Amino acid sequence: MKMERASDSMSTSPIYEGKSARVSSYLAVKRGIYHLCRWAGLFALARRRTAGALRILCYHGFSLGDESRFAPRTFMEPATFEKRMAYLKKNGTPVLGLGEALEKLSAGEMPPRAAVITVDDGFYGTYAKALPILKAFSFPATVYVTTYYAVKRSPVFRLVVQYLFWKTSRRELEPYGLGIPGDSPVPLLTEAQKSDAVMRIIRYGESSHDEGGRIELSRLLGERLGVDYDEVAGSRIMSIMDPEEIAAMAREGIDIELHSHRHDLPLDREAALREIEENRSVLEPLAGRRLVHFCYPSGFYREEQLPWLAEAGIASGTTCIRGLNYQDTNQLELRRFLDGEDVSFIEFEAEISGFSEMMRRAFSAMKSIVGGS
Repeated sequence: MKMERASDSMSTSPIYEGKSARVSSYLAVKRGIYHLCRWAGLFALARRRTAGALRILCYHGFSLGDESRFAPRTFMEPATFEKRMAYLKKNGTPVLGLGEALEKLSAGEMPPRAAVITVDDGFYGTYAKALPILKAFSFPATVYVTTYYAVKRSPVFRLVVQYLFWKTSRRELEPYGLGIPGDSPVPLLTEAQKSDAVMRIIRYGESSHDEGGRIELSRLLGERLGVDYDEVAGSRIMSIMDPEEIAAMAREGIDIELHSHRHDLPLDREAALREIEENRSVLEPLAGRRLVHFCYPSGFYREEQLPWLAEAGIASGTTCIRGLNYQDTNQLELRRFLDGEDVSFIEFEAEISGFSEMMRRAFSAMKSIVGGS
């Protein structure tokens, strides 16, 4: 049997996102410094200094259940998202549609401190939770949708495997039928042991099963771990919007755009163009127009791929590189701020104000001076 290649969606998502004590201490100090800088008026200064730059915000999923605890860099609580939008509204941040913003950026006509809201992947939570909030604030937004799982209407395999291991309280796993060699129970006492088991099962599922087989594998794994796979699937916490929901988003004025079919942009030209066209063939009939904006899966790209995007009629490409965008920014390499449940409000303010951008530039300049001395 020829195996369908599963989506690589969220292939770089961490299995466990807990922070070490050292990292937590660093973040506490960093946030304290940010509060001090805001009090000293440096955020206000940064707003003036970076007024002509375009801020592009990046979100992923929105929690329907406990996803924000499972993966806080990927899933945000709707209440947190609402607070972010309220801040933009209260502070008079012009929120523009992506196409309009890029036209104004090219022409040097950007309104001061303008922002664009983008959402990657197209999780069901975007439709169920984020859309009502965006409508309440009358904010435009771009949603980049990966379409393999939209068409399959099943949970993202890689994510659901990780979630089942995160959810379980079992301390060992019977390996038979899961692609893990050996007959002895696999210990699940440490994060490293769980991570190893997760990756073995993912590799086995993607190399040896079609989508139906991966669903059965996930169901078997859930039984072994004491977590009901069908309940997880039914909740749609790890699912992409289906075609009907994508079309409904488009009718509500949301800008549906390209994110590849399998959440993958291969290094082979023909394969990369095929990914874009498969994605486009699903989304364009739902959006009712030609789609020309693209988001690099997981933010990864190489310079040699840029001409391929131009060849495919892509006008812009968003990355996961932090930073603001200026008139001379290559619109196939747009910078964004990745917001998440693990990002504190003061860090969000620092990015929106442009203070973080000023700090990055200062550190870069210092590094150049030190490196050149």
